[in-house]
Amino acid sequence: MRKIAIIVGIVVAVIVIAVGVLFASFNPNDYRGTIQTKLEQQLDRKVGLGDMSLGLFPLRFKVANLSIAEDPKFNSNSPFIQTQELSVSVKLLPLLSKSVEVDSLTLERPSVELIKNAQGVWNFASLGQQASGTASAPATAAKPSPAPATSAPSSSAASSEQQFSLGELAIKDGQIAITDLQDRRPRTVYDHIDLKLMDFAPTTPFSVEASVHLPGAGSQEVGLKGKGGPLSHDNPATTPFKGALDLKNVDIAGLQKFLQSPALVNTAGVLSGHTDIDSENGKLSASGQMNLDKPKLHGIDVGYPINADYSVSEDVPNDLLRIDKGAIKLGQTPLFVTGTVNHKPTPAQLDLNLKASDVTIAEIARLAAAAGVAFAPGTTVTGQINADIKAQGSADKPALNGTLTGSNIQMSGKEIAKPVEVKALNIALTPTEIHSDNFNVTSGGTTAAVQFSVKQYTSNSPQVDATLRAPQAALPDLLAMAKAYGVTSLDKVTGQGTLSVDMHAAGPVQSLSSNEMMKAVNGTININFNSVRYSGLDISHQILSMIGTSKATQKDQGYTNVQKMTGTIVVKNGIAQTNNLQAALDIGNVGATGTANLASQTLNMQLNAVLSKAFTQEVGGTGVGGYMSTALANNQGELVVPATVTGTFQNPKVMPDVQKMAQMKLKGLIPTGDNPLGGASSILGGLTGKKGQPAAGQQQQNPVNQVLGLFGTKKKQ
Repeated sequence: MRKIAIIVGIVVAVIVIAVGVLFASFNPNDYRGTIQTKLEQQLDRKVGLGDMSLGLFPLRFKVANLSIAEDPKFNSNSPFIQTQELSVSVKLLPLLSKSVEVDSLTLERPSVELIKNAQGVWNFASLGQQASGTASAPATAAKPSPAPATSAPSSSAASSEQQFSLGELAIKDGQIAITDLQDRRPRTVYDHIDLKLMDFAPTTPFSVEASVHLPGAGSQEVGLKGKGGPLSHDNPATTPFKGALDLKNVDIAGLQKFLQSPALVNTAGVLSGHTDIDSENGKLSASGQMNLDKPKLHGIDVGYPINADYSVSEDVPNDLLRIDKGAIKLGQTPLFVTGTVNHKPTPAQLDLNLKASDVTIAEIARLAAAAGVAFAPGTTVTGQINADIKAQGSADKPALNGTLTGSNIQMSGKEIAKPVEVKALNIALTPTEIHSDNFNVTSGGTTAAVQFSVKQYTSNSPQVDATLRAPQAALPDLLAMAKAYGVTSLDKVTGQGTLSVDMHAAGPVQSLSSNEMMKAVNGTININFNSVRYSGLDISHQILSMIGTSKATQKDQGYTNVQKMTGTIVVKNGIAQTNNLQAALDIGNVGATGTANLASQTLNMQLNAVLSKAFTQEVGGTGVGGYMSTALANNQGELVVPATVTGTFQNPKVMPDVQKMAQMKLKGLIPTGDNPLGGASSILGGLTGKKGQPAAGQQQQNPVNQVLGLFGTKKKQ
């Protein structure tokens, strides 16, 4: 036993001494040309190697400024791979005999260019093809020697006996750029990638581990692990692979930057999950679970996690995805999706089934509100829903078949003064029409009867037919309904009073967007409001500013208080028009005529503001009308200020109406506080071909004298 120990010790000592002598005398740069030649033979690419050094633990070469050229067929100025440092691990025993056998390669912070040409061939598919043979042997290089017996094998011998193989190929913190010329996709760069390829050879199976570490708190890791191969040179996408994809606390914002995917824009949350993947002969299957925590859409917190339990398969060459199992849970609400998606055409073609059986609508409504659909953000919706829908055809306009029913639906929220309720709602869907039954929407003491249908909804001109009737609606109740359904044009209105609404939308529209739907609206609205406030504009301040009185220096309150408002609004093809709208303000009475476009929310209104006699005295009396270019005086001791209102519902603009002032002077039709629209109605009638008559009690003045100051000429009588 003692002799054996001595022998082992002697052997170890000899090996240590031999390694030390080798390390002291071995210059790896002597082998640079040989190694470069061998790599070029194995890869069938031009290879560039910089300065080389030798490391012991582990035994390895270090190569600076490695570059592997692009396949000449791809006509690219960038190399296929370039890196500042390459570590080449070699086997020890062959090295003692001055031979080199490469065991593994490690690339530190490399840049890799992957290109698919117009024919669908990848640039890496040609790697090692000409050097591949039937036998597998390690990469071997001998030190150059003048003796023919020790020279390197001939090119033909290397070609027939060697193929590109490695015990391990590792990429650390790499950058990969992908250019897809076949699908005409621009160059996309993916960064901070770790990759480990083990037991790799083009004609045998191999193992792979890949991970991406995204910036941010937590693990933020996307990992892929499994076994694949042999590599398919003709179509790498069909290379067999079996493994798993894991996401650990991946922030969607970081993932979107990494993938540069427009589908993830305006989305936030944290993804975690596990997916088993099996791919062979172009058939890919995946099954697993994915959880999205703290989801946000358009910056709005959804308020619950979203979980997906799925089993899908894809025919990769034909871009056909099949969903065998798609169970999606919105919080506690389950939805089930099955069917197929054909990605080859643009847009994709769907054949999907969606089912939801007696589930709560709360989570669905909250997701819809966050996505900007159906409900206003912050709205709480309760009730039950059943859905059994089949969607077929183009993804942008699928044909639908099935039913959608809801019961005991209630909408409430901080901004909704009174809850809005729908006791029952039934919607039938066919490939040619979507229609509802007649259903009631109630809030407080107001009930609105609603019915709608959309025909030819997959065409470019769907036909809309919808009605809304509320014969005696309270203003707060109607505002609550509008708020619940996400209507924003009335956000600045509060107050009391009643409306009689009878609206009908009928005819073709360019799309089913809310703006296009408004273009089809016709009907009438009779209003009788009390104590209404319109936020965002102080009309009194605007009017006083136009006549330039000291009162105009008073602070703009940013709102208008309306003591009373009456009138009728007639809607024709989305244009609301009135010629009898009257309102009582704190400074006097205002009459309004003109139009408002409900689709674009643009205004084209004319106002007659008649300051009360008491307020007229405060600003200087009727005498100011003789020298102010923006005001007239009537025989009741009141100032009259004609104005126009343009802009939008959200941002109206009030300006002096010089044209109407000229017309009033010319015709002698200056309104009074009792009838602020008297003159305006007559002028409107004259402009539309109707003979207008001055209102009772309205003063008659010489039109010549009225316009002298405006036109600077005198007409002979």
